[in-house]
Amino acid sequence: MSKPLSATAIVKRPDGRILMQLRDDGRGAVIPYPNTWNFPGGAVEQGEQPLEAVIREIAEEFEITLDADDCREIWSYTHAHATVDYIFLCLVPADTKPVLHEGAACEWMALGEIAALKLGFDQEKIVEYLKENR
Repeated sequence: MSKPLSATAIVKRPDGRILMQLRDDGRGAVIPYPNTWNFPGGAVEQGEQPLEAVIREIAEEFEITLDADDCREIWSYTHAHATVDYIFLCLVPADTKPVLHEGAACEWMALGEIAALKLGFDQEKIVEYLKENR
């Protein structure tokens, strides 16, 4: 089975805080990185562009409508679950309130807080990229 393309969102408020998602335990299914904090995102579906995937995933998981003009691809990398994972920085207003539909929890965090977490999908690489390219 080939690995999919993935798209990950760095959903960032004007105060610099970033939306993070705590994965659930799989509710009986085996999932990668259960009970682990991650930047949200997911697989790019057939016929979909990575930016479209990020917008869809964030809408599905948090009821946040991202404006494509406020999202830009900043980097990409590979990991055990994706051939390429496209990383998008998506700026949202300060009053953006996520409504959790997927995962166990979500929270707005500063980059320093995120750097102290154990992340799934080799997302520590994203943290290092963000630290080097502020």
